Amino acid sequence: MRQLTVTSLSGNRIDQAFPLVQSAWPHVGLEQWRQFARDRIAGSPSISGIQSVVTEQNYIAGLCVYRVERHLCHGPTVVVDQFMALDLFNRAAIVNAMVDFLEGLAREQNCGALHTHIQEHTKQWDGPEDCMVSILRARGHEIRSLQLCKALGLGAAGH
Repeated sequence: MRQLTVTSLSGNRIDQAFPLVQSAWPHVGLEQWRQFARDRIAGSPSISGIQSVVTEQNYIAGLCVYRVERHLCHGPTVVVDQFMALDLFNRAAIVNAMVDFLEGLAREQNCGALHTHIQEHTKQWDGPEDCMVSILRARGHEIRSLQLCKALGLGAAGH
């Protein structure tokens, strides 16, 4: 059985997480990731942060970037904007470990919902059983919205 540890990403592991970030967003540079990660881990983990899933070999196989905010319909809500998992042997275990953490955080914060955004290039609506969307749906998460994006060419990368 896999020994996975879900832990807050620390400042000294930001660079170690970069290959996973680049696998999901190849256009993101190292300095851009460093600044983003530093900003997210600087505050209280009960409000926002970056969680990592670390394997028994001490490599980072999953990341999720989250924040707690007030939603019009659900009240306090955990919102996950970046959710990535990469593992050659059991991606489902990585995804489930992150979802366990996020659902626990939502309960601890008395949140009415957990909203997880899945990037277009990683989604598969009815894919293999290790697909993020399939795992989330099997755990009771529902597809409730569609988010659109128009890159304006401003900001760090314009993507």
